[in-house]
Amino acid sequence: MPDQQHHLELLAQMGGRRIAVIGDVMLDKFLTGNIDRLSAEAPIPIVDIVEETYQLGGAANVANNLYALGDLPMLFSVVGDDENGERLKSLIEKNSKCEHFIFSDPSRCTTTKMRTFAQGRQIARADFENRIPIAETLSSKIIKSFSESVDSLSGVVIEDYNKGLLTEPFIHEILKIAKEAGLKVLVDPKFDNFFAYAGVTLFKPNLRELAEATSMKVSNVDEIRIAAQDLKKRLKCENVMVTMGKDGVGLLDSSENFHTLPAFVRIVNDPAGAGDTVISVMASAIASGSSVKDAMTVANYGGGIICEKVGIQTVSLEELQASIMRNGV
Repeated sequence: MPDQQHHLELLAQMGGRRIAVIGDVMLDKFLTGNIDRLSAEAPIPIVDIVEETYQLGGAANVANNLYALGDLPMLFSVVGDDENGERLKSLIEKNSKCEHFIFSDPSRCTTTKMRTFAQGRQIARADFENRIPIAETLSSKIIKSFSESVDSLSGVVIEDYNKGLLTEPFIHEILKIAKEAGLKVLVDPKFDNFFAYAGVTLFKPNLRELAEATSMKVSNVDEIRIAAQDLKKRLKCENVMVTMGKDGVGLLDSSENFHTLPAFVRIVNDPAGAGDTVISVMASAIASGSSVKDAMTVANYGGGIICEKVGIQTVSLEELQASIMRNGV
């Protein structure tokens, strides 16, 4: 099939580029155990923990995904001056081996999501975080490090989880430096500072974020397209890509054409981290010279693959190739 061959050729061009990832990093902690009794203190089960594991989350997961795709990520972020911060930096060095500029802030804790599983199901989650904006002194250090590295970059991914790193002045300075360097910028937003990302290459909200930001209905493809057009006009960005969960993805491109793709998922085991994978594949493909539409197609395969896995994991070029061969479009 011509399209299949085209996308396989696109994969062959990916990898080897230096891509900056700027955003909130997280540590994902997983507690796995068994339940065979209830607590005498409250009507809740007691979980006997048999395994404790840690994985990279947030912007660190995006960097990890880029590394798995063969790129050379540079990660810029802040953690707390605590045990989880050290553990997160150690995982980055071990797993993604990427160059990183992660500064410690003794006034905050490292963002950590602790999930408890028993009998194969998630039964609880606890979040440890500080969403207060970081100090200007830390912002200045990241901006300086980014500015000094910009000439070696092929693209920038901004991962905004509203955990305090990405303030409006900080965003504007990063975008200014990237624009002067002629870099393509991809943004995965959350609700705070949603409209601070004017003029970026690609803006990637999910359906809920699109609906809340535009105050418009997004219950069908036509409504999603109209809302994406409104958002694109307000942001003056080049492309808006909407992740639509089980319904796949939609793209309003720079020519105002709206493209949709169904989700390529056989069995949904765990959607956690799918958004990180999608923007990672998008960034890798665009940095390699792909069109945004072609990048969306390949990224959609990546999102489907990650939904079939359990836990926060990465997607390789080999897995993308197998998925393209299997689905045949």
